[in-house]
Amino acid sequence: MAIVQKPQKKATFLKSKLFLLLPLACILIVLSISIQRDEEPKKDSAKQRSSQGISTGDDETKERSDCVENTNPSPPTESTEESTQQDFREVALKTGTDKVAGYSGLEECLKDPNKCVANMKDAMREECRPWGHFYDTIYNRWLKPYSALDSERIQFLEIGHYQGKGFTSYSNYLPTAELHSMEISCLPAGPRSEGKWPEEWGNFAKNNPNYEALRAANRLHCGDASQYEFLKETWEKYMKREDAPPLKVVVDDGAHLAEQMAMSLFFWIPRIEPGGILVMEDIQPTGVANPFRTHILPQVVKDLHWCGSEGVQDFLCFPSIQPFIHAVHCEMHICVFVRNSKPSTEPSRENSITPANAFTNAQTCLFGPHEQEPK
Repeated sequence: MAIVQKPQKKATFLKSKLFLLLPLACILIVLSISIQRDEEPKKDSAKQRSSQGISTGDDETKERSDCVENTNPSPPTESTEESTQQDFREVALKTGTDKVAGYSGLEECLKDPNKCVANMKDAMREECRPWGHFYDTIYNRWLKPYSALDSERIQFLEIGHYQGKGFTSYSNYLPTAELHSMEISCLPAGPRSEGKWPEEWGNFAKNNPNYEALRAANRLHCGDASQYEFLKETWEKYMKREDAPPLKVVVDDGAHLAEQMAMSLFFWIPRIEPGGILVMEDIQPTGVANPFRTHILPQVVKDLHWCGSEGVQDFLCFPSIQPFIHAVHCEMHICVFVRNSKPSTEPSRENSITPANAFTNAQTCLFGPHEQEPK
């Protein structure tokens, strides 16, 4: 009897195991079908975006490399967002730009005063003595989120291309951005009175190896950035396109003339997208730049604290840009004007240019009577 019953027990045991495994197999089959169905919409969505002309990433990279030489740094080995963000000083040191040259210049200057800037070798503030700046702290603070290979795609404008070293630094630091630059020295040769550039002064931008490619790609725009007509034409024709990424960063590193710097502020602040920034470089105590530091900047800061209460006698210095500015952050010789959440707009010509009394009315706006007894 025992010999006959053993196979029956074994068969019963196997049947019970199969009974338990069948539901598990069914669950696995259902999950497999579900995963396949989830993948199909993703493929279809990618095809749909491609058919609508929306870049899926690879096409955009190819287009960028076709029109402009790819000078971006090699991708980091790790893929996390934190690890791929770059350091501006490290990137800029490779291009020879003056934006971070202050570090090495200061070291040499302190060792040998003859290597300091001639008229600054006795400056009480040592950082003012060498040629070059220390702008990496500003750019790391405000641009680092855009410095990774998987960063949000933005539009970036540089005013003052010069020889292109700064532009190359930005190009390498912002690998996904659409970069534009403005330069006056590449205007047609001729007298300044005719809106041209004297041939004997030279075209500085041609020193950039990518000059021709940038011009052909409509990324380097030749003109006077202090003129409303040039700014408006460049903005509307080449930058304000339906397929363009949002304008988030404008950097003024142009002529360092107070009037031109003010024009950049009034023209671009309303047009920069919410959360974007306008960077004003070289706000130095020089004769041509100083009025921006002493007249324009203080009025902007005053307007930041304006409330418009009937109980306090106060008035705006710059009503055309005050509604768009969230904050002003400054370090030595450089300031960042931060856009608030107000949507960008296309102001009239009058509200896009520097007010006629912006410089002459500074003392009245800053030091006039601002308080009275509450009504």
